[in-house]
Amino acid sequence: MLNCNSCKNPVSVTSIHCEWCGEKIIRVEETTSINNGKSSESSLIDFMNKLNDVENEIIKENDGAGTWGALDGMLSRAFGNSKIDSLNQKKSTIIKTFPLPKNPDDLLEICNLSVSNFKNTKVNKVALTDNARNENKINKPIKDAWKTKAEQAINQLTIYSRTDDFIRQQVELLKLELVEDKKGWFK
Repeated sequence: MLNCNSCKNPVSVTSIHCEWCGEKIIRVEETTSINNGKSSESSLIDFMNKLNDVENEIIKENDGAGTWGALDGMLSRAFGNSKIDSLNQKKSTIIKTFPLPKNPDDLLEICNLSVSNFKNTKVNKVALTDNARNENKINKPIKDAWKTKAEQAINQLTIYSRTDDFIRQQVELLKLELVEDKKGWFK
């Protein structure tokens, strides 16, 4: 059992806001939250930096930074590129293996990020062209990784939602957004 920092009444360990006065509960471990020597906010920034680094490598590879310039980029897009494939696999692995933060605010942030990226990663339901099939080959594992990360964060947030109405509402909204829209054949 914790005590509220403001009114000093006892509150549940999983509470985010005091049931008595409504103030946000600030835990000692949140202010000094250490994750391998870094704060949880720093951990989220590291996560985004890792993803951005991989994305920049993919862009550089797609732009044909090789010997043949733009022609090199076109050829690799047409016939595949094992380096780009491995970079996309690396991106998927970073998403899957990123450890979830402990505090609910950071969990909500990573969950919103994951759901948003899941929804915005394009995978063609019917891939009739080579380009569509190649796009699916690249995007499907990344979309699946974002969905898995969102589901993990939602599961963690469910614990906090038992005592916090705001988180309960957010979890329900995020669950709804995570369900893919299945209207029409070609969407």
